[in-house]
Amino acid sequence: MNWRYLISPILLAVLLLTGCATNPVTGEQDFVMVSEDQEIAQGREYHQTIIAQYGVYDNPELQAYVDKIGQNLAAQSHRAHLDFHFTVLDTPDINAFALPGGYVYITRGIMAYLDSDAELAGVLGHEIGHVTARHSVRQQSGQLASGLLNVLIAATTGSDTLSQLGNQLSTGLIRGYGRKHELEADRLGAQYLHRTGYNPEIMLEVIGVLKDQELYEIAKAKEENRPANIYHGVYSTHPENDDRLQTVIFAAKDLSVQDYRDNNKAGYLGLIDGMTWGQSPEQGVIIKNRFMHAQLGIALQFPADWKIDNRADALFARNPANSALLQVRLVGLQENESLGALLKRITKNSALSVEQQNYGSTARSRATVSANQQPARVSAIKLDKNQALFIAGTSTEADFKLTDPQLLAINRSFVRLSAKQISDIKTPQVEIITATSADSFASIAKQSAIDDDAEDILRLLNGAFPDGKITTRQKLKTISFSD
Repeated sequence: MNWRYLISPILLAVLLLTGCATNPVTGEQDFVMVSEDQEIAQGREYHQTIIAQYGVYDNPELQAYVDKIGQNLAAQSHRAHLDFHFTVLDTPDINAFALPGGYVYITRGIMAYLDSDAELAGVLGHEIGHVTARHSVRQQSGQLASGLLNVLIAATTGSDTLSQLGNQLSTGLIRGYGRKHELEADRLGAQYLHRTGYNPEIMLEVIGVLKDQELYEIAKAKEENRPANIYHGVYSTHPENDDRLQTVIFAAKDLSVQDYRDNNKAGYLGLIDGMTWGQSPEQGVIIKNRFMHAQLGIALQFPADWKIDNRADALFARNPANSALLQVRLVGLQENESLGALLKRITKNSALSVEQQNYGSTARSRATVSANQQPARVSAIKLDKNQALFIAGTSTEADFKLTDPQLLAINRSFVRLSAKQISDIKTPQVEIITATSADSFASIAKQSAIDDDAEDILRLLNGAFPDGKITTRQKLKTISFSD
């Protein structure tokens, strides 16, 4: 007997018997292979990774505010027994997401675009919906099951082609969950808003604001030849044209009759007044393409037309054509290690020809980009006996004659900041102002701390994109430098 043909039905039967659990939202049987205890353990473990990657925004009052609204919503959810955790992450990314087991995150970046308690509740309610419906667990189970299916196909047919086909089919199904799960999260979020006393229709407003931001970001990313940074909870169509979305949100109002609470716009705007805009001071600030890091006491100047993405783990920069890329990060020095030895260790090239400069050490090297080898320059600048600044830049062979002088200029721009220069560093922040009859988005943009596309960004922040007007005595968000 061929045992390969016998194992398939046995494994499938075991899979079906052990992989079913009651969905806490629908009450129906779902195919899941992760228990609730495992789900909670996953969230607890990954939570530490998220915090290490992004950091927690250092504003206890704002953290408590978000947690209070989140806990009120979670208490009205289908999994109120879970120990929910709500965290504001210290990143300008426009995002909110949830881990398995009740860990919900919202960035200060997305909070700048919201206008009230109700809009904040709309975003948190959507993410709570992902947790209560166990979307992450269901997706994990689908991926695991598809992996087992591929093994069975290969075992019973001996065909890698069919195994690859099974993988393509399962990937299609899993990706198909996107729209379905997001719509379900909106439906659940609308219910939790209603039960907590917020008008669920506010979700259409907040999704509309974020959709406008997404459209702007997609156009900007295309112009800059880079991937777009968009929030996952927004769909391809605007909410005012999305009948399915409107149907699930309006349905929440049929649960009961009630008077909805005030959206508390004034309270929300008061709380985000002074919130950091852009990069955290702990990660370094960028003003007119000059990177300044107060804690390290250093500065670097980048070409005026280069785009800079300063993340928690490294700084990335690229030229307008996206043909030259650069990374700056901290690296540890081994005991008595020279900068030249450091560069040889990082590049794994003991024959690297290192040049000594006033700022540190530098060398021509090679880099692999999209499986292609191209020229690069690596440099190291000693900060103290334990750490150095590692700078690596590369471009295509054709462009490197133009790129290399720019990389060297960035290296030479390195300076150590004086105590006064450090104290003079101003951080961009959200400021709430009252509009006068003389104000326009164009006039406010000229006075703002936003370097690029200030007028469009101010319109997006204030729900007036692309051509809304300002009314006298309207409360507006602008971006200014800290005192």
